[in-house]
Amino acid sequence: MAAAIVVAYGGSTWWTGSKVRSIYDTALDEMPRQTALLRVTERKYERGFFGAVSTVTLEIGCAADASTAPAVAQAPAAKPAEGEEPQEEEEDGDEADAKPPKPLRITIRDTIHHGPIAGGKFAAATIDSELVLDIKGQAEAEKLFGKAKPLTAFTKVGFDGSYAIDMAVAPVKLAEEGKGEFAWQGAQAHIEVNAARTKARYDLTMPGLDFNDAPKGLQMKMGKLTAKADMDNSAGWILATGKSEGRLESFEFSATKGLGGSADADEPAGTRKPVKVLLQNVDLTGEATIKDGLYASDATLKGQGKIGETSIDKFEMSSGGRRIHAAGYKKLADAYLQSSAAAGCGKSSKATQAAMKALADQLAPDLKAMAKYSPEFGLDKMVVEIGGKRGEVSYTAGMVGVTDEDLQAPGMALLLKRGVLKANARLPVQWLEQIAATGAESGQTPPPEMVAGLVEQGEEKGFVKRDGEHVTGQVEFSDGSLKVNGKPLSELGK
Repeated sequence: MAAAIVVAYGGSTWWTGSKVRSIYDTALDEMPRQTALLRVTERKYERGFFGAVSTVTLEIGCAADASTAPAVAQAPAAKPAEGEEPQEEEEDGDEADAKPPKPLRITIRDTIHHGPIAGGKFAAATIDSELVLDIKGQAEAEKLFGKAKPLTAFTKVGFDGSYAIDMAVAPVKLAEEGKGEFAWQGAQAHIEVNAARTKARYDLTMPGLDFNDAPKGLQMKMGKLTAKADMDNSAGWILATGKSEGRLESFEFSATKGLGGSADADEPAGTRKPVKVLLQNVDLTGEATIKDGLYASDATLKGQGKIGETSIDKFEMSSGGRRIHAAGYKKLADAYLQSSAAAGCGKSSKATQAAMKALADQLAPDLKAMAKYSPEFGLDKMVVEIGGKRGEVSYTAGMVGVTDEDLQAPGMALLLKRGVLKANARLPVQWLEQIAATGAESGQTPPPEMVAGLVEQGEEKGFVKRDGEHVTGQVEFSDGSLKVNGKPLSELGK
């Protein structure tokens, strides 16, 4: 009996070890297909009976041999006249600046314990992950993280191939006497992924961040940030659907010497005014769906705060996109992400520009074809409430009524014929007066007492409308014509 148990356990351990190895191979093979900026340069898997060690080196950034397009042909230089010295060609400054930075290399070591009893847990495997740093990297890391490990993760692999990860980034503290201080309290995340890697849940927590630059009078404080999501990426991660939400308890920013840092010696005193911004209880929600092959996403951001001495009772912003042809969008996104030109990895700015143009020409037919589905995106609503007064702005842009015949026309002609843009604004007159009062001090705007007259003139010409204590305006472009407040632009001012 004991021998049978040993054989059965050994068989289970061997099976779980094979399954985990298969998961690694699949994941590492898929990783570089996501973007041209990520490559697996080294991978090593040392398997034993009860466990294994995987060491993977990732390269992030432009590849050393990245080439986006052949160099732009140039006419041969003119031969110097008889008796003249040949002139050396001047180096194009843009070409020199176009060289991409060296890629970043990160090595991750996973210590794997095979199941069915793995690391004291009933699982196919458990994995302890950490960064591998050389002597120089370790010294640099200690400047930020002290003796703590910069990144750690613990993964539990289920027998069906699903897994859950608990990840932590250590707090960071960097201070230089007389200059400033940066303190980040780290981050923790819990991630769950199903066996097919088509669904994922995550919870993220960042306790806070503090930064100050004393010489420039800059200070920033960020309170606790939490986020969670339940996503389905069976159509590809670029088309992930599901719901997500986040909350930022507070965000403070102040510039006691104004934006732009400490004033120059020759700059008049008081030219730069102190800036102070406070945001509180900021909530973000988002949802994405795919129905009948069309992708849609919506996001809402809302909260309250203070700018200077002005309290913002409420701000809310909702934006989104609708009727985006999912297959077409994925094709465009994949081509863009896989292009080294899109990543700015050209060996020269001219080569990068040429490659980007070639990519745009290649994708133009697919982009135009998506117009048949009447895509739309925009800022559905932006609302701000201050002192009992409410202002609102919105806009949407899209394509409507595109036919196969329309698709034969050049892109700009198609846009002018079938493109639709609508924008609306409703603002309290009192806000315009306050803006004028602030700007008048520097001579940038007329005095506030002139605002009423300017609004009246704008109303007479048809550019705005007066609605009690508010000024409203509407702009619409459709069927190739532009209207303001329902009237063609050509009729305004008459």
